Parts: sequence; C-alpha cells; structure tokens
Amino acid sequence: MNCIFCKIIANEVESSKVYEDDNILAFMDLHPVNEGQVLVVPKEHIDHFSDIPEELALKIFSKSHQISKKIKEKLNPERVGFVVHGYGVAHAHLIIIPQKCSTDIAHGKMAKIEDGKIIFTVDNLPMVPRVELDKVAKIIKDSLL
Repeated sequence: MNCIFCKIIANEVESSKVYEDDNILAFMDLHPVNEGQVLVVPKEHIDHFSDIPEELALKIFSKSHQISKKIKEKLNPERVGFVVHGYGVAHAHLIIIPQKCSTDIAHGKMAKIEDGKIIFTVDNLPMVPRVELDKVAKIIKDSLL
C-alpha cells in the first residue's frame, strides 16, 4: 500500500508522535496552519472517516478532545478547531488545528476579494430556505431512528 499514514504507523516514515495506542496514532502535521497542528488517525487503513466503526470514532474524538485541551493550555491559541474533510491523504484522519483567527479554518466558497485582500465571509454563501433545511433534516433524522 502506498499510503503515507500507513507508512508512518508502520514506522517506515519518520513522524513526531503525540500519542499512540493499539488503535490510533496522533502525530504532528508537516504542513500546519499554525504551530501545534496534530493529525489523529486510526491505525487500520480506512479511507472515509464515516466508515470508522463507532467505538473507534468515539475513541479518536475523545483522544482528540484531550489533545486539544493540552494544545490550548500549552500553546495558548485563541481557539482549537477540529476538521474532518476527507481529502488530502486517503486514510481517515481528524485534524486538530490551533486557531489564531477565524480564517484559520475557512471554506474556499467563503473567500472573496475586497479592497485587494482575500477575506472570508458567509456573505458569499446562499441562505437556504427553511423548507429545504427541514427537508434534508428529516432525511437525516429519519435515517437515525
């Protein structure tokens, strides 16, 4: 397999480990938005985060929560955010991002140029009518029952 995260897990590629147990590994991101960005991955190669068994997903979120508290305490960012976007490396991963400002985690659809500067704002995103929101909410809600 040519997965960089699997190679890190197998100690074939160097990493700066933050936490490790039998099921998960947390390590420093080589390309952080800010100092202290950590990736938390299942040791089993699973492509999509939503395919992770629930017990393992809960463990990843729990450990990520603990790590985020330590990042906040020791590195003093304004906030600490979580991202699971599913792109980049095709191995499920949760990204813990120390945030210094609101644009440290922003969607490209929010970007616009104003006075020669790139800014991020929800002004570019459409306001979805309540009827549409309720329709999609019902689809999701009914599938949870």
